[in-house]
Parts: sequence; C-alpha cells; structure tokens
Amino acid sequence: MEAYKPWADAVGRQLLNFAANTELFDDSGKAIKPLPTQGWFLTDFASAFAISAIYFALVIVGRIVMIPFRSLDKLTYPIRFVYNILQVMLCSYMTLEAGILAYRHNYNLVPCNPFKTENPPIAPVLWLFYISKVLDFMDTFFIVLGKKWEQLSFLHVYHHLTIFMIYWMNVNVGYDGDIYLTIVLNGFIHTVMYTYYFVSMHTKDIWWKKYLTMMQMIQFITMNGQAIWLLQSNCQTFPRKVTQLYLVYIMSLFALFLNFFIRSYVSPKSKKAKKH
Repeated sequence: MEAYKPWADAVGRQLLNFAANTELFDDSGKAIKPLPTQGWFLTDFASAFAISAIYFALVIVGRIVMIPFRSLDKLTYPIRFVYNILQVMLCSYMTLEAGILAYRHNYNLVPCNPFKTENPPIAPVLWLFYISKVLDFMDTFFIVLGKKWEQLSFLHVYHHLTIFMIYWMNVNVGYDGDIYLTIVLNGFIHTVMYTYYFVSMHTKDIWWKKYLTMMQMIQFITMNGQAIWLLQSNCQTFPRKVTQLYLVYIMSLFALFLNFFIRSYVSPKSKKAKKH
C-alpha cells in the first residue's frame, strides 16, 4: 500500500493533465492553481482505481464462489426493497438539483454554458452523482447473489465499471457548465430504471420494459448531440479532450444498448415470424 498510493497519485495527475490539456500540477505534485474538487471524498485516483479493481475482482470471485450455492434472492429481498426505493429518491433528487442549479445560474440547453473554476455551482451535485455510482455497484452484487448470470453481461459490467471512472475524471476537471445536462438525463433515466427494478421484484409482466431501453438510447443520442455541438462549435468553456473522450464513450454505450435491444426485442419477433 505504501508503494501503491504514490504510484496511483502520479498516474492520476498524468491523466488529469491530459484530460484538461494543460498542466494542472507542478513537478512536486502540487496543484498549480487550486482545483475546486481536489481533496473531496474519493476524488483521488488512488481511491477510484482501488474501488474499480475491487469491484471487478468481486464480480469474478463472486461468480466462482456462488457456483455451489442456491440463489439468495429471497434473503436479499428486504435489502433490495429498501435499496431500490433509496435509489429512486436519490436519483430524483440529483435530477431536480442539477436542473434547478442550472436554471438559477442561467445555464441553458444550448451547449457552451459558462464554466466556473471558482465556486462551481454544479460541482457538489456532480460529486454526489459520482459517489452514487459506487452505490450502483450493488446492482451487480444482487445479480451475483441471485445467480442471474444472463444479466451479468459484458454490457452490465463494462457500463458500471467505466462510468464510475469517467465521472472520476469529470468531477476533477469537468465539474461545471454543460456537465449538468448529463446529471439531469442520467438521473432521470435511473429514477425510471430503479422504479422498474422495484416493480420487477413483485411482477415479471412489465409491458414498458423495452421502452426503458429505448429511453436509455435516446439519452445517449442527446448526450452525443451535446458533445458534437461542443466540438463543432469549438466551444472553449468545457475541456475539449473530456468532450472527445465522452463522445467516444457514449457512442460505445449506445452501440452496446442497441445490440441488447435488437437481441431482446427485435430478433425474438423475427424468429417467431419465421416459425409461423
């Protein structure tokens, strides 16, 4: 551990210097100018990387450990009951808070909003949004404990693991301005998603399941639209490299979700039609 933190801190500084496209730290590792979110809980790379590594390790180990055991769905039911309600409340709050703060500070839907490096209004709710991604890891552990291996897909693990690190970067260098829209969009989608999870605990026949996936893809299209606008307009307020990485990342999510949608809701219908 003594060797890990200096190494991780150095890697984190290099990544942030690259993302911000400027030197944020001097040779001693000290910030050249105060960074608004530096020192906030879990915003250091050492913590973020360790959490991601532990998550991935537990996914692998958990699947192996659960092989001889039966599903623990019944035992985890009370926890999942409370967890889903808590997530609906938290995601609703973050959606409303980000929207209200943007409105109060005259941020609008047209990209290239002001980016404040001192007392950024969006930073606190963005930090909460980032921290909430740690809580989201519980989704995976419930899947492992319930032995629902078909849900433990590449899409699921990739999405949970990478979005946490993407928002580690955002909370450090993309902490204000146009980032508010992703909190509003993703927070709203997660509110609906955890409502679905709560309902699915009590019934399997949920007619609007496929529409949730469609909403997620519309969210990605909207996010990509914002990113493309920022890049094409040569907006100088939000870090350009962060926007470029964000665009590629969201495109990857859109492709994976589209593939899931086709396999789950389009291909089965085609196979049924052939049988008839």
